[in-house]
Amino acid sequence: MKTNREEILQSALQLFMSMNYERVSLQMIARSVGLTKTGIFNYYPTKLDLFVAVVDTYIFHAQNPQNKYDTSNGTVADFLEKYVQGVQRTMAEIVRLGNLKQEDMPGKSANAGYFHLFQQVLFYYPDGKQKLHQWLENEYDFWRETVREGIRHGELREEIDPEESVALFRQVFVGLAFEMSFYNGLDVELLRRRFRYIYDLLKR
Repeated sequence: MKTNREEILQSALQLFMSMNYERVSLQMIARSVGLTKTGIFNYYPTKLDLFVAVVDTYIFHAQNPQNKYDTSNGTVADFLEKYVQGVQRTMAEIVRLGNLKQEDMPGKSANAGYFHLFQQVLFYYPDGKQKLHQWLENEYDFWRETVREGIRHGELREEIDPEESVALFRQVFVGLAFEMSFYNGLDVELLRRRFRYIYDLLKR
């Protein structure tokens, strides 16, 4: 059973994904969960406190590699498969939690709304730019170590550049995710095929 805190976070996620920070009010969130503003204040004293909690839960925690991906068997090939599966799980959960009411917001999608939430972090989350940069760097470190291990163990060709190789994988993923967010969301099978193509170019 969901607690009031969980209901508040989920309702706030839906609102912040569908409209900008300035337009969202605590009154709107209170109505959506059947609480008074005072009831929300018991959990989050200000709208900024609530926004930070939403971002921490649904971006920084959800996108943390340790929470997002299962441990691989040590090969790059298995890592790529676990990565795709983790993307699929996380995306499905965000779509479920961010289920936008189409009658209220025609044309909006949870996928595009999630990218919108990322943009708002830059403007409204305290030190948001630095926090996003740190998250991205951690993600790149995760990939770098995987590619370097693949080179060390002879799975990947020793002459490849780990930095450029990581960029190929990451930018294909981010580019596809952004482009397809305007439609029905990321096609995971297409992502898997693109990853496999890059892998085949790099493997020994």
